[in-house]
Amino acid sequence: MKIRVRINTIALRIMTLSRTGTEYLTTEEWNELNALREAINYSPHTVSPEKMEKFTELMVRSLEGKGDPVSVQTKPTNY
Repeated sequence: MKIRVRINTIALRIMTLSRTGTEYLTTEEWNELNALREAINYSPHTVSPEKMEKFTELMVRSLEGKGDPVSVQTKPTNY
C-alpha cells in the first residue's frame, strides 16, 4: 500500500502542471495555443504529455468567463 501511494503521489506531481500566467491569454499564449492545437490535430502522437497539459491549461484559461451565467434555476444548491 505504501508503494502504491508513493507512486500515485509522484505521478500527480509529474503530471499536474501548475497554473501559470494571468486570467487572460497574451498574444504569445494565443499563438502557442494555436500551434499546439494544429500539432495535436495533425499528429497527436508527436506531442509530449507536458505540451498536452500546457494546451489544456491554455484552453481552459481561454474559456474563463465565457460560459452562461448561473441562473436561479441552475444554482448548485438545487442539485
